[in-house]
Amino acid sequence: MAIQYAPEKTIEQPVKQNGRAKRAHLYELDPLRAVTALCVIGVHAVALSVFINHSVWGVLVQNAVVVALHYTREIFMFVSAFALTYVYFGKPFQTGQFYKKRAIGVLIPYCIWSALYVLVFQPGLSPGAFLRTTAIDILNGSASYQLYFILISIEFYLVFPLFMKFMKLVAPHPWKTLAISFALQVVLMYLDFQYLQQGTLNSSGFWHFVNQYQASFFLTYQFYFVLGGLAAIYMEQVRAFLLRHGWLVVACFAVALLGLWTYFYIQVQYQRVPLGFATSVLQPDMVFFSLAVIVMFSWLAAKWARRVDAAGHPRGYRFWRTLSDASFGVYLVHVMILEPLLHTWLPTLPVGWPVALRVFLVWFLTASASMIFSIALMNIPVASRLVGRKKASPRLEMGTRAQKGVATP
Repeated sequence: MAIQYAPEKTIEQPVKQNGRAKRAHLYELDPLRAVTALCVIGVHAVALSVFINHSVWGVLVQNAVVVALHYTREIFMFVSAFALTYVYFGKPFQTGQFYKKRAIGVLIPYCIWSALYVLVFQPGLSPGAFLRTTAIDILNGSASYQLYFILISIEFYLVFPLFMKFMKLVAPHPWKTLAISFALQVVLMYLDFQYLQQGTLNSSGFWHFVNQYQASFFLTYQFYFVLGGLAAIYMEQVRAFLLRHGWLVVACFAVALLGLWTYFYIQVQYQRVPLGFATSVLQPDMVFFSLAVIVMFSWLAAKWARRVDAAGHPRGYRFWRTLSDASFGVYLVHVMILEPLLHTWLPTLPVGWPVALRVFLVWFLTASASMIFSIALMNIPVASRLVGRKKASPRLEMGTRAQKGVATP
């Protein structure tokens, strides 16, 4: 696909609305956000329910599903960078306004929910210990095992002005930039997996610290931010390519999935790699697979958004828009629902039921309850801020809204 950089032919120029320049709403982002959030619940539900599977092959298959769902971090980073770049590239950047929006819409809810998780999962702490623990957990994203998603978003916000300058610099050279970034990602993941996660490097104090917190550091996923930024800049060309070559997208995804599972089987059965390492997100094969999933999901979203009604809306856009708006709350709240289901309700289900059915029920109930809870909060004044939303008046609901630039809100 030949791409030539022409600013007037890349990202759509903003239109004036209420005296402010805004991009048109990009429908493709709505299902991408919603599905990513639901898949995050999926990987947690499948990975944390392995204890009910008492068959050796059953455990292997269940972990193979976990591996196949481990694209969630990467697509989250991709969509975050895509949304922010789509909104801000080629426009005057107001730093103060940008950080104010993110502080109110993302940072404050993140801090509140971090404190709630410490309160619920570490009961009995003294007031001083509670404050210390909460402060540390906010800094490292460890109040609950899903909150590092939000922490990485916050880190990306901090460097976003520099990221925009970088995008302007490399925009005329998209293929060269992607090739270098992709190669760096693969090499980084290889060295990380071989020497940091499994090797002796982890024994030293500094590298042990790096290994412990690298999943919460945005540069660990640099390729997906670069990919998202360039995909937004060349959105029209990328969309046209995906719609024209859907068969190629599906074929590449199928090959990538087959390769992922084949390598996983070889690791476990022949190389005797422990399951904890074989299911690691941070290994080189995941770079290839995650890219295939991102392209596949983008193609499906583009196909859906292409078919519009007389008003110019894709079919079911209200449904996906609502789920997209609620997805940030889903990230924040779902562990509060998932943990009781896993440890209290799941063990009570009849052992005669298939494991797949029991795991599916855990996922379905968690996803449904999380979405309902988040949507309910979205529609309550003041409380809507807990899920990163400001309750809008009905007359504004159909208007064009600026994207927040995170894979969730």
